[in-house]
Amino acid sequence: MRGPNLRLEGTTFGPRTISAWREAVAPFWDVEIRKEDTPDFRGRSEVYHLGNAIIGLTAASGLRNERSRRLVARMGVDHVAAQLRMEGQATIRAAGDEAPIGPGDVALLDLSQPLLLDSTDYRAITVIIPRGLFPEGGARLGEAHGTVLRARNPFGALVSDHLRSLGRNVAHFTPAEARVAAQATACLLSAAAGTTIETDPIGRSSERAPALLAIRSHIDVEIGSADLSVEQICRRFGVSRSALYRLFAPLGGVIEYIRRRRLARAYRDLAERSGPAARISEIAYRYGYGSPASFTTAFRAEFGVSPADVKAGARAEGASPERRGLPELSGTGWDGFYDWVLTLDA
Repeated sequence: MRGPNLRLEGTTFGPRTISAWREAVAPFWDVEIRKEDTPDFRGRSEVYHLGNAIIGLTAASGLRNERSRRLVARMGVDHVAAQLRMEGQATIRAAGDEAPIGPGDVALLDLSQPLLLDSTDYRAITVIIPRGLFPEGGARLGEAHGTVLRARNPFGALVSDHLRSLGRNVAHFTPAEARVAAQATACLLSAAAGTTIETDPIGRSSERAPALLAIRSHIDVEIGSADLSVEQICRRFGVSRSALYRLFAPLGGVIEYIRRRRLARAYRDLAERSGPAARISEIAYRYGYGSPASFTTAFRAEFGVSPADVKAGARAEGASPERRGLPELSGTGWDGFYDWVLTLDA
């Protein structure tokens, strides 16, 4: 591709490679490697920015990748992804379910939700796409989070073949071709997710997607408003309580969804390293908590740390650099990879 790409070569063994690997995947994963595997660990990754998507060609020794609620909140990456396992085995745990992944299988992932991936030595192709690129705003991928498309099934084989072709050709696309390829991939993944979602007899699943996306966008815009409530959403969108509850059932319910989005936004506010820092009490009241104590209890239950811990960590790290569009990166310069992810457009 005539555009920026990043490369991490696995030419060194052990701790040096582990440190570089953790830095490279930091926007997406907390990485855990068994102590006994540390001396022999190797990793290799080549990543291409397509303008409206990112594709990564990776290989590594056995490890555990986790997206905890804390990481989801801290990084603010809210895209969707698909990973094709080329070699090696894995187990994915997401949305309360567990499933094996083998060569040729494709896992569908919603990066706004937690998940855990245990892998043997592996090789994989991963594509990361912003929600806005999907015909239904990624709602189907949200419902299909953690689903595995099997290589032995015809449609799973189709998706697998498409991702293999994307990986083979990505380095040779023109920028215009890269964007079209990403759009086609989003359409195919949306259709694949649709095949995994149970629908009612008259097929309302696809009809629910635009409403769910619109309401989720509204919640994100109004997340700091004291007026945001089930009643306010029903009035705003002309839906009944029961219809609203059905829409959000795959996401744990609308009240739970609002609660987690508020806590995630609070986490990012506390972790903000530029500008004047807000007090914990101010953030607690901003997101609807009656007292700093109740906010701290809910925050610790969600993320395993206190608001004060997050605030202190941000203060210790100092001011973060201002982000100014797509970084000019090449070779092994992974410092701006997070910016790459955030500059994806639809």
